[in-house]
Amino acid sequence: MIKPNSGKIALKFIVILIVLAAVIVFMSISMARTSTTEFCMSCHEIRTHKDELEKSSHAVDKDKKPIQCHQCHIPNSFGLKYLTVKTLLGVKDWIAHNWGDPENLDRREMQKTARRFLPDENCRACHPEFLTKDAKDNKISEVGRLCHEAYLEQNGNTKRNCSGCHFNMAHLPEFDRRYFFNAEFAKRFPLKKEKE
Repeated sequence: MIKPNSGKIALKFIVILIVLAAVIVFMSISMARTSTTEFCMSCHEIRTHKDELEKSSHAVDKDKKPIQCHQCHIPNSFGLKYLTVKTLLGVKDWIAHNWGDPENLDRREMQKTARRFLPDENCRACHPEFLTKDAKDNKISEVGRLCHEAYLEQNGNTKRNCSGCHFNMAHLPEFDRRYFFNAEFAKRFPLKKEKE
C-alpha cells in the first residue's frame, strides 16, 4: 500500500537533487572562470604583477608556455586551502578592487598573504622532485642542498614552504629591488626615481 504523502516526498527529494546539482554546476563554472589569467587581468591594478611575471625567470613553465596565475596561486587539488583561496581571498580582493584604493595596494601585506597561500605542490609541479638540481638541470649549491634536505626532513626540518625561501621569483615590487639577491631580476625593469 502506497502512503498518500510518498509522492510529495519523492518530488521534494527530486527538486532538492536538481537544485543541489544546479548549485554544484554553477560553483564549478564560476570557480573555473575566476581562475583564468584573463579574469585576474580584468582588474587593472593586477597588470603590474603580470608585467613583473613576464620579466621574471618564471615567465614560462617547464613546457615553455606562459605561466598562468592559477599555476602558482590556486591549489591544484580541491580542499580547505582551495576553498580559502577561492572564497575568502577572492572576496577580499573583490572588496579591495571595488571599495578600496586599488591604485595604492599594500604590496608588503599582499606578499605575506600570497606566500602563505602559495602551495608547494604547485612549485614542485615544474621543479625536480628531489630538489637537487635547478630548473636548468644544474646542481644546486651546498647551502641549497642542505636547505632542501631540511625541507624534505632528511637533515633536520623546517616549517618554511617554497616561497618562504624563494621569494620574489615571479613578482618584484619596487621596494624589494634593492636586495642583492634580486639584482638580476631588477635589471629587467626601467629605473624609476624613488619617492621622497
